[in-house]
Amino acid sequence: MPNSALDFDLFKDFPEPVFVMAPDGKILAANRFFSARFESLHQHIIGHNIFDLLVEINAPQEVIDNRKAKTLEVLRIGKHVAVDDQMDDNIWRSSIYPAFDAKGNISKLLVFVQNITEKRLVEIENEDFRAKMVFALECAHVSVWSFDIENNVLTRTLEHDRIFGYDSLVPDWKIERFFGHIHPDDLQMVMGTYENAMANQSDFNIEFRIRRTDEELRWINLVGTFRFAKAGKSRHIVGIILDITEKKLAQIELEQLQTQLQQSQKMELLGQLAGGIAHDFNNSLTSIIGNIELALAKIDPSQSVATLLRSAHESALRSAHLTSQLLGFARKQIRCPEALSLNREVERIIPMMRSLISSQIECVWLPGENVPEVFIDPTQLDQVLTNLCVNAFDAIEEYGTITISTGVIRIDKEDCEKGHPCPTPGDYAVLSVSDTGSGIDSAMMPHIFEPFFTTKPIGKGAGIGLSTVYGIVKQNNGSIDCKSEPGKGTTFSIFFPKHRDEALELMLEAAAQNRNPTNNTVLLVEDESNILNILKRALEEKGYQVLEAMDAESALIIAQTHREKIDILVSDVILPRMNGIELCKQLQALLPEMKSIFMSGFPFEKTKYGEQSSKPVNFIRKPFSISDFMNLVGNELKNVNQQHYAS
Repeated sequence: MPNSALDFDLFKDFPEPVFVMAPDGKILAANRFFSARFESLHQHIIGHNIFDLLVEINAPQEVIDNRKAKTLEVLRIGKHVAVDDQMDDNIWRSSIYPAFDAKGNISKLLVFVQNITEKRLVEIENEDFRAKMVFALECAHVSVWSFDIENNVLTRTLEHDRIFGYDSLVPDWKIERFFGHIHPDDLQMVMGTYENAMANQSDFNIEFRIRRTDEELRWINLVGTFRFAKAGKSRHIVGIILDITEKKLAQIELEQLQTQLQQSQKMELLGQLAGGIAHDFNNSLTSIIGNIELALAKIDPSQSVATLLRSAHESALRSAHLTSQLLGFARKQIRCPEALSLNREVERIIPMMRSLISSQIECVWLPGENVPEVFIDPTQLDQVLTNLCVNAFDAIEEYGTITISTGVIRIDKEDCEKGHPCPTPGDYAVLSVSDTGSGIDSAMMPHIFEPFFTTKPIGKGAGIGLSTVYGIVKQNNGSIDCKSEPGKGTTFSIFFPKHRDEALELMLEAAAQNRNPTNNTVLLVEDESNILNILKRALEEKGYQVLEAMDAESALIIAQTHREKIDILVSDVILPRMNGIELCKQLQALLPEMKSIFMSGFPFEKTKYGEQSSKPVNFIRKPFSISDFMNLVGNELKNVNQQHYAS
């Protein structure tokens, strides 16, 4: 700064304190704002030493020492120096400028004094707010970044590098390092988004996976914008990276649960449809089988027509087996469950399984320890294991292994909430069938339990095996899970609830002997005329007196006029207006000694009608053979006849 006597006139009216001092601190000139600070001590301050004046106003010693040190620094380096001091609850900034004489030596020092208290408080508040923002962003796993495109320089917060697995900021981070962390399956998508943004200077917002330095897979949300770029300067993208792993995993889990729910609802609807079809089909089969058996009873077995009838009878029985599978899928199959040792039952079935499997395929049996008993119909367990083993066999082209294993597992509430196949906590026996076959494609997986869905060639399968397994498992309060990978095989795991001793048997065993009663009267109620006529004929041929009705109301009228004659009621469960159970209750009020037998294509214990009965009943499932039907009727009337003879 040049040395001139007129120089200071420029600062006399400056709105902040300004003064000129000699190198030793002697005040040479001062404006009125600076002089006002010392007017209580001296009328004139020119000639006084600034450091002595600071002592007189009780300035802290560290302030005085700091001013002296900064003054000496200016004299040493010949450049401007600023010093901030706190006095009287204010923050003062003294900016010291050297003034040189004609020889280039420092002859004076020009000092500007500013009260920067408010400015400093704002800066402190901003720094505090910035620290809080950084803390909040780190807690939320959000990083802020700015990318200099031309110079390939990335400025970012520490959280950016932490998201990628680094403990501290990596020196000289380049765009190549960023791309190197992206999951290979997502790299092409991210590269395409980046190139499009560069070409069009467009903003972007994408989600993808990265692999951290510790190999952990994480999901991130990358957001970038050009809106803060300044004209004429190097192009910049500014944005954030947000770690969304927990959110993404929760979203994926929710989508899986929704898919499972939709699949469950679809299977329930299909089950209702299959059950309805099977029920109607059973009525038709009952009529077909009954008519064939009656015809066979009236002709010479050696006649050619008898051979045709027997063939038709066999076809009808095979159709009955198919409806049984449909009812199994619909969870409406008639069951005779009992407490079973899963290991013993599987050991009993395995020899048959091995006979079904090619000698080129090894069948391995791995029984678990302490496997609890399960409550299931043995025939249904046979169906489940047979269907799964046949499927496994079909999945193996030449050589391979089928592994059947059992075990026990405890399912907690947390497991259920995380989407375990078992919806209820508890102890379960596990039956698993694994193969080393071709596996199941992920696109096919949601459909494998649907009836008539199959990936097998035409003629190799009807697509009802797994749907039958699904229905049986659900009917027995179990769950089923499938894990598969194309080319690596498939594992089906079935979870049956541990059997508890208080479980009750659902069906009574029917007697196997046919007896020839005399003078017994049967009230036969059936709304299907074909079935009504066949059963009436069969009963009459055995000597029974038959009173027939096609609905409950007609049966009640008949009972009023034949009260003393009716020994047994044989009724369909599902009738128009009044069901068979309610009919039986009203009839027993008139005829307390009357016996009863019920018929239906649906399982008795699973219908609302079954729930109306407080005691075991005699029940026969459609379709049935005439001999089975007559055996059941004869067994029930045996006691009635004995009572008659005794009287």
